Amino acid sequence: MSARPETIEMDVEQQRLLGIYLPRLRQRFKAEVNRLTAGGMAEMLGNRPDAADLSFLLTYLYAWHWLRHNVAADYREGVLATFRNPARQFLMRLLIEADSAEAFVDGYIRHWVTAPAGGPAQQAQLMRLLGAQGGDPDRLRDHVLEVWKSLGLFVQTFKVAYAGLAKEEKERYGDMLGEADQTRLALVDELPGPGKGRNTRFAKLGIIPAMGCPQTCRHCMFIWRPLKPTDPDPQRVYRTVDGLTDSVLFTGGDLTRHMDAFYDGIRAMRHVTTFAILLNGDFADDPETTEQVIGKMAAAIEGRPAHWPKARVLLQISFDEFHQEVIVDKQGHLKERIPVAKIANIVEYAPRHAEQIQLALLHKQTGLNFSMDVLQKGVFARLVEELGKRGHRVQVLSTAPSARLKTNPVTGERGKILKDASFVLTKYPEAPILLTSSTIDGYGRASLLEEGETVKERELLQQVLTQGPPPGESFDIDLMFWFNGWATLFNAVHICLGDLYRDGVDTILARQRKDPLTQALHRLDRRLLDLYAEVRPDLEERLENATGPHHLFHSLTEEGEVRLHMTRRLIELGT
Repeated sequence: MSARPETIEMDVEQQRLLGIYLPRLRQRFKAEVNRLTAGGMAEMLGNRPDAADLSFLLTYLYAWHWLRHNVAADYREGVLATFRNPARQFLMRLLIEADSAEAFVDGYIRHWVTAPAGGPAQQAQLMRLLGAQGGDPDRLRDHVLEVWKSLGLFVQTFKVAYAGLAKEEKERYGDMLGEADQTRLALVDELPGPGKGRNTRFAKLGIIPAMGCPQTCRHCMFIWRPLKPTDPDPQRVYRTVDGLTDSVLFTGGDLTRHMDAFYDGIRAMRHVTTFAILLNGDFADDPETTEQVIGKMAAAIEGRPAHWPKARVLLQISFDEFHQEVIVDKQGHLKERIPVAKIANIVEYAPRHAEQIQLALLHKQTGLNFSMDVLQKGVFARLVEELGKRGHRVQVLSTAPSARLKTNPVTGERGKILKDASFVLTKYPEAPILLTSSTIDGYGRASLLEEGETVKERELLQQVLTQGPPPGESFDIDLMFWFNGWATLFNAVHICLGDLYRDGVDTILARQRKDPLTQALHRLDRRLLDLYAEVRPDLEERLENATGPHHLFHSLTEEGEVRLHMTRRLIELGT
C-alpha cells in the first residue's frame, strides 16, 4: 500500500524544517563549547587548584546537560552528527549514550584510564585528577560531580525558570502605584517646577490596549501579562495622545486580538499622522486573512475626514531568528514558531497599499549581522526563498551599518553590524520595505539566552559607566498610556507616573518634567548606581549581568522601595 499524499507532504515538510533546526542547534552547541574551552569554564572554576585539569571535562559535562536541556531526545544524535573529529568520537558517544551525569563522568574516566599511555593533554589532566583522589575512580567521579554542583548550572528546566521569572514580573506589576510609588509621586508633586500647562510635545507616545501574546519566544522580555483593564476609557486615551504628539505606537506584546482599538485610534486621533503598530505576524494565516487585516488598516486611513492631516500606518512586524525559530511541539514534530510563510504573506500584500502603509520588519541582532550574511542566510534567506516560490524577486535597495563597533557573540571579534536595510519586491518597485535591527536586552526570558546567541551592548555600557553616554544616547522617557489608566515610561514600563483616569494628564505631564528619577534615567546618570548600592547589596551582580546601559538602569529601578529611595536622595542632592 502506498503512502497517502498528505503523509508524503508532511515528511517533506519535516525534512525541510530539519534542515533549519539541526544547523541552528549545532551552531549554538559549538558556540557554547568553544566559549567554555576558550576560558569560560576556567573563569567559572575560579582559583581552584585543579581548575585547569577540570576545565575540559566539565565543559563536556556542561555539553551533556545542554543537550538534554535544549534538544529533544530524537534529535540529539542529529545535532552531533557533523562533529567528526576522531579524537572526540568517544565524547560524542558519551554525550548521546550516557543516561546520567554520573554515567557520563564514569565513561570519561574509564576511557582515559584504559587508553594507551602518552595520549593528548586531556588524558594527562585526567590522570592528575585521578592521582589526587588516590587513584580511586569512584572518588574522582564524586569529586567532579561535587564541583559541577557548586557551579549551579542547569538546576532548573526552562519551564520552572520561566515560572519563577513570571512570578517576579507579577510582583513587579502588582507593586505598580503601590504605597512606595504613591509616596514617591507625592514627593514629586511637592517639587517646584513648570506649571500644569499642556505645552509639552513628544516625538512619539505609546498606547497599550492590553499586554498579551500567545507565543512563548525565548527572547521575550515579558512572561506574565497584566490583566486586561476592567473599565477602560480608550477615547480619553486617544484625546490625550492626540493633543501631545503626531506619532503614536500601539504595542503590548502582540495586538492581533486588539486590532479594533487600533482602527478606532486611527479614526479618533485627528492630529496624529504616523500610526505605528507592532505585531508578530501570526495573524497572516493565508492570503485572504492577510489581505483582510491589511485592507482594514488601509481603509481606516482612507476613512479619515479629508480635511484632517494625511496619515499613514507604520506596520512593524517582528521577524528574526527567534520569532521564526524551528521548535519541537508536544507531539515531537518540528514546526516554525511563527512560519516564514506568514511573513511572506504580509510582504506580498502590504505593497498593494503602499500609499497608506509602510511595512517594516524588526530584526534582533545576531552574529549574522556582522556581514551581509544577515541578508543571505538565516531567516531573511528563508523569506526570500518563500517569496521566490511565489514568483517574486527581492531586490535590496540599501544597507546601513551601526554607528559604533560591537562584539560578535560567536567569534568575539569587534566590528560594525548591518543595522538597517531596505528592499522591494520587483513587482512593486515603488513600495520599499524596511528591515531594521536592534539588540536584545536581558529582560524576562532573554535573561536565559546563551552568550553566543545575540549581540550585546557591553561596550556602550562601559562607555556610559566610565565617561557618560555618547551624544544622542539616552534612556527613553516618552510616555506609554495604558487602557487601564497607567502612564509609564517607554524604556521602563514598570515606572508609572500616575493613573490618567484618576490623576489627569496635567499632573502626569508635570511629574514627567519634574521627577528627578525620570530625568536621571533620561541622562543615564551614573549616580543611580551609588544610590542603588545604598539600599541593595547586589550592584556588582547587576553590573555583571547587564547586557547594556538601558538594561542596567532598568534593572536598578525595578523595585518600588528602591525607586522611592533614589527619588528622596536625588531631591536631597538638589537634582
